[in-house]
Amino acid sequence: MQQQQLSAEQERQIVDWISKEISSGTIVRKELIDWYIQNLLRRDNSVEATLGPDFTNNFLNHHPDLVERMVIPPLPSHIRPATVRLNRLEQRMQQDRRRALFGDSPPPPRQPAPYPEGDIIYQCTSRYVVLHDNKITKYTTHPDGMGATNHPNEATVLRFVKANTTIPVPEVLSSDWDRITMEYIEGQTLQQAWPVLTPDQRSDILDQLRGYIAQLRTLKGTQLGRLDGQGVVVPSIMTRSGGPFATLAEFHDWLVKPPLRLQSESMYWHQITTHLSSECPIVFTHGDIAARNIMVRDGKIVALLDWEFSGWYPEYWDYVFALRGLDNVDWETLGLSIPTLFAKRYDLEYILIKFILTIS
Repeated sequence: MQQQQLSAEQERQIVDWISKEISSGTIVRKELIDWYIQNLLRRDNSVEATLGPDFTNNFLNHHPDLVERMVIPPLPSHIRPATVRLNRLEQRMQQDRRRALFGDSPPPPRQPAPYPEGDIIYQCTSRYVVLHDNKITKYTTHPDGMGATNHPNEATVLRFVKANTTIPVPEVLSSDWDRITMEYIEGQTLQQAWPVLTPDQRSDILDQLRGYIAQLRTLKGTQLGRLDGQGVVVPSIMTRSGGPFATLAEFHDWLVKPPLRLQSESMYWHQITTHLSSECPIVFTHGDIAARNIMVRDGKIVALLDWEFSGWYPEYWDYVFALRGLDNVDWETLGLSIPTLFAKRYDLEYILIKFILTIS
């Protein structure tokens, strides 16, 4: 072992890495920075590096702007705060969002149980992941919870995937309308680890992921919708849900239905319908294969996470959203490899769905 110093380029990479993690919702603690620096030095210098007890603290002292952004948020209270009066525009936007997700049947008002106390490891808007008692609870403080049902679709999916595939997923310990408690799986997200993985480790991870996607493809469905019977979900600027649908034609008609403000352009939306694949099978689909949802440890995948929107979708669906979720890590080393994870490419669908997501 030998004490290491950071080059200017390594310091820049660390700052960029920490900033990206904070922006994605990760609660970045000193231990995570230690892990990254050690692996960065191992990658660049091909030797095991040991960091002194004050190494990371000294690094952060030179970057007070990062320290300010690393402030850990307080745990939320399950007691609902007083309702904030919204202006007319805000009320309309809130109503539109609920209608897009739930149609004319929104969930009834529900009171959350107390949230678990522990270490927050992720927080983005109303979503939290808390580590406690060697398990994690993923929950939302949003009044509509994780959907219209009494238990999240994700809890149903995790049990289904564990029973029907060899894909590593956390075991569900309990769930309610606004939360899931699962076993804690130690590791880092692929987004965190990719920059410091060796070429062999990267290749192994892509081979694993290719095999897991192939397993999902073998599970065939007869209608389109989430596993628990709710409709499909299209994550976009205004996430929306529809169905379930009996056929691809019904799904595509709904998918490309122009918003009210774009009715005059409906002929162009019809052209999209005619070019989306109408022959591909309906298969079991993760729906959000992104680098932040793949846990790795020692160069191997140890868990696929965030199956919230999973269910039965066209075969092209995971191709589209894997491209969207993986190509923002590093195009040269990861993005270009994404199409090789799939037995069939759906590049036209990727272009068309990306257009739909942008404008709808």
